[in-house]
Amino acid sequence: MIRVAAVDDHPILLDGIAAHFARHAPDIVLVGTAEDVDALLAEDLGDEEALVILLDLRLRDSSDIGSNVRRLRATGARVLVFTGEQRPALVRRALDAGASGLVLKEDPQDRLVEAIRTARTGELYVSSRLAHSIVTDPRGRVRLSARQLQVLELIAKGLPHEDIARMLHITPDTLRTHRRRAIRAYAEASGVPVEGTGELVYRAVADGVIDVAPDLWKGNGR
Repeated sequence: MIRVAAVDDHPILLDGIAAHFARHAPDIVLVGTAEDVDALLAEDLGDEEALVILLDLRLRDSSDIGSNVRRLRATGARVLVFTGEQRPALVRRALDAGASGLVLKEDPQDRLVEAIRTARTGELYVSSRLAHSIVTDPRGRVRLSARQLQVLELIAKGLPHEDIARMLHITPDTLRTHRRRAIRAYAEASGVPVEGTGELVYRAVADGVIDVAPDLWKGNGR
């Protein structure tokens, strides 16, 4: 038997998965579910090293993706990303933290069964051509410094540069330096030319390099 647990805040979906296992994959059993990583880790699931944990990337608690994967992997379990999220930087963050593969929720359910069986062997699994393109997308390789990310997130929320500089206790010139370096780093890593701050912020949000709620993002092009 392959024991599976899931971190997902859509209980109806999990009920459907359990029913599919019962009908089509009797060697797989769903032994635990939770809406966040803290709740799952608090459950008594027996031998975690025998577990495959399905992890959604977008949870209501807005927890850090890399941290979630690392905490679950620390128990000895395999972690399989099971999500509708398609932004390459977010998916890459999970894989770099130790996830065993990617299954998109839109893919057929038999792909999830195959992925779970593969994850138990320790091999990487991607569920479809789209999933493969997300995993291999060069935009997932973009790496910005913590300060560059902080600057971009504040710009994306529509704050004027002068206010951002005061908030971060840096000069406007230093802020502009961070912005220029971020543009250069993004273009070099992704292979996509980036023309100005507005395009940088747009790409960073669209690719998942920064994660800003859409209603907060004003596309500030300063």
